[in-house]
Amino acid sequence: MFAMLVDFASPVSLDWLTLSVIPILFYYFVYTIYSLYFSPLANYPGPFFAKISSWPNFYHSTTGYRHIWIWQCHQKYGDAFRFKPDGVLFNSPSAYRTIYNSRANVKKGKFYEIWPRNTQNINTLTTIDKSAHGRKRRVLNSAFSEKAIRSAAGFVSEHVDRWNEVFLADNDGKEWTSPKNMSKMADYLVFDIMGDLCFGKSFELKEPGENEFRHMPHTIAEYMQFMYPASMITQSPMMKFWVWLKPRGLDSLFESMLPKNIRSYYEFVEANVARRQKEEEVLKRSDAEEGRGRNDLFHYLFNATDELGNPGYNTDELYAEANLLIIAGSDTTATTLVGFWFYITRNLRVYEKLVKEIRTAFDRAEDIQVGTTLSSCNYLQACIDEVLRAAPAGVADLVREVLPGGLEIEGGRLPEGTQLGVAQWSIMHHEESFGDPWTFRPERWIADSSTGVTPEDVARARSAFNPFTIGAGNCVGQKFAMEELLITVARTLWRMDARLVPGDNLGAGSSKLGWGSRDKNHIVLRDAWISIKDGPMVQFRKRVD
Repeated sequence: MFAMLVDFASPVSLDWLTLSVIPILFYYFVYTIYSLYFSPLANYPGPFFAKISSWPNFYHSTTGYRHIWIWQCHQKYGDAFRFKPDGVLFNSPSAYRTIYNSRANVKKGKFYEIWPRNTQNINTLTTIDKSAHGRKRRVLNSAFSEKAIRSAAGFVSEHVDRWNEVFLADNDGKEWTSPKNMSKMADYLVFDIMGDLCFGKSFELKEPGENEFRHMPHTIAEYMQFMYPASMITQSPMMKFWVWLKPRGLDSLFESMLPKNIRSYYEFVEANVARRQKEEEVLKRSDAEEGRGRNDLFHYLFNATDELGNPGYNTDELYAEANLLIIAGSDTTATTLVGFWFYITRNLRVYEKLVKEIRTAFDRAEDIQVGTTLSSCNYLQACIDEVLRAAPAGVADLVREVLPGGLEIEGGRLPEGTQLGVAQWSIMHHEESFGDPWTFRPERWIADSSTGVTPEDVARARSAFNPFTIGAGNCVGQKFAMEELLITVARTLWRMDARLVPGDNLGAGSSKLGWGSRDKNHIVLRDAWISIKDGPMVQFRKRVD
């Protein structure tokens, strides 16, 4: 019966098929010729298929190694290459400043529109409108004031001390502990700190035993690995309807399909925002004096005001910002801690020099607090900076879109609508800026005639070093993150010795991987906007002087 209705072998059916296909083929033929020869970006080099299609960019985002592909393209095509028909990526300090400075004639690309759960759940990071972003950022800045950061330092120290205790809990501390996967251990510590600071309630992930939220770091990583390629699809001119569909049913569909573990995380955040909001409202009505309540980050978010003295955030915005602080705040610090243990346990000279500095500067671990003594530990700071360079928490580009009027950059002019950016992995491994970017060398950050590092060398490296980005979109919590890292590393190495598990290569490069990932002495990160990591396996014991 079906064959009687539709006979695809008949001449009429073949004619209709031909008439349908020919216009499509003609369109793509014209589009290809335009993209290759007549586009305003035609003079930029790049992979052939990337010049005519967004699919190479999308494909590499699904592999987890898009940042390596970008780095490879820079090696082939230079400091500027066309990564899709309407996009160019750059790799120089001057291009970075041109794109990301506060006055640049650009805005955030549609990439950011894919992330909000719904139209109410938009945080500072995913706000594209410049004026709206400016308002939210000014309010958020007040939550990260000097006073707020000083209040937070005590919470960090308490969690780090308990983290150290857990490490040694499986023996008397005199022998090496069982191997610890530092990706998991770092995630647990930082999630607990951020939960405590945002909600006044730790997730308790670092504690032994069962925990209903222990899946959260892994769940968020899986969520980001799914959403990251999806956000790349929205950059395709043919598929921008994805963003258009979000408020028209797509958000609701995704909400109904959320896995149980992601839903439980959202419920946890919502419940704690509601609890902290109620606590702050009670304190406000009672006119309680400053310091009586819990001065965590939520306290400052709740009490923040705009220029007119109105509340800085409504309830939906409080939830969105709290969720952002947990994910963004935990990822940066956790990735840096993982990178630290990866490199410090593979470089004995650096390890011994750092341990000596820390244990000489402080008489007790409890003395390690934010202050002049910690700030004077120059080699500790240099080690953290070198980790931020060698293992950046965000390896990809923060995509921007050129506004009307175009943009002058690196001797060329990009028209309105062009997508552009600088990938962090590439700029942090820029040979002209760092000389030996694949070598872990903290000394590069300290001018010293004995090591041959000149002030000009340090300045050149600093020009390409923007781990927290710059301009209006820079990391609002960067000062807190640095203090968190310094306290964690210093207290841990004051108390304990550390070593890489003999023969461990988890998270390291391998000859089986592609160009740019083969060095076993260099960390391998996967790109999902955040950095996905695993390992290294490290053992600890009480310090032996």
